[in-house]
Amino acid sequence: MAGRKSLLLIEEDQRSRDFVRGALSRLGFEVVVAQSGVEGVGRFAPGLFSLVITDLHLPDMGGLEVLRKIKHLSPDTAVVVLASDSEVSDVVQALRLGASDYLLKPLQDAAVIDHAVCRITNAETLELQNREYREELERRNRELRDHVELLQRDQQAGRLLQQHLLPRTPYQYPGGIEAAYRLNPSLYLSGDFVDYGLFGERFVAFYLVDVSGHGVSSALVTALIKHSIMHLLREKPLFAQLDTLDSDLLDILGMINSELLSTRLDKHASMFVGVIDGRARQLHYAVAGQVPMPALITASGADWLPGKGRPLGLFEQGNWQVMRASLPPSWRLVACSDGVLELLEGDLLQKEARLLQAIDHSRGDLDSLCTELHVDTSGALPDDVTILTLRQG
Repeated sequence: MAGRKSLLLIEEDQRSRDFVRGALSRLGFEVVVAQSGVEGVGRFAPGLFSLVITDLHLPDMGGLEVLRKIKHLSPDTAVVVLASDSEVSDVVQALRLGASDYLLKPLQDAAVIDHAVCRITNAETLELQNREYREELERRNRELRDHVELLQRDQQAGRLLQQHLLPRTPYQYPGGIEAAYRLNPSLYLSGDFVDYGLFGERFVAFYLVDVSGHGVSSALVTALIKHSIMHLLREKPLFAQLDTLDSDLLDILGMINSELLSTRLDKHASMFVGVIDGRARQLHYAVAGQVPMPALITASGADWLPGKGRPLGLFEQGNWQVMRASLPPSWRLVACSDGVLELLEGDLLQKEARLLQAIDHSRGDLDSLCTELHVDTSGALPDDVTILTLRQG
């Protein structure tokens, strides 16, 4: 009798009882019937029933009292109350006591019962999935706390660990695409992170992420982001087909956004993620709160790429957009974390104009751009400074 599909129905009126039991049986529930409040409470035990339906008007005990007793024994058990139009105030009280829904008598439409019960059971399934997801996140948080203890003992070891997670620079891919970066943390550890990789023989994927804050906590979030992306890569074949590139980029942003919201580390991040289709000479990309925007350099000069999207870790929905840009035989792509703007004078618009001018003047060459911006000679940096470049031709 026990099980996830067992349901307890507490109802004195036989006609109503038979109607509800018939509707629930069609939904696959095994229905246990009690004709009074005392009998119903006596039959109930935590974990025995996935749902309880009780009339508010019972011969020996008020339905509200039945609800109180069941919720006291098992607060997570969903309870639906049956009431007449004249018992509206009792319905309001039942909802305040924790009832999940109510049905008005006389019951004449089985679809109304189906809708209420299915909504509750679907919500319980979602809650179970969320609980399992939270447990997985808690497991990852425990791993992160272990890393924090290690880094607190030896920050230099932490810096070496983060550098080990970064890709080689520069790195040459088939087809003449080269990726390189410069990452200068403001402290021992950086809240900036970059990565790139070849998928098949056609697609080069990459990202630059800038986590809010500095030091150990932000650096650990970058490690979580890399770990999560690697986990996603193990679960599904990202960047394997042309027609799924855009959805793959959105999956990455959505996954990291969920991670940051769920871990409750009070961290958000900006991100530029993209994939280069070497065969079609096309860039697919998306931005999440990216400032400054990435710049594409062609024979006609340097221009900011268009695009918009909310930062990660602040909103349930980011409204991210996948954009595309055609690539000529020779091109350069430059993406910077917002720490680069701290190296320039003026307000935000002036800083962005000066940065674009420096990018254009350097023609996207990483060493030349770092020299022009004094990235390596600025002494103590107010923020992490990262520049990611990709080029071909």
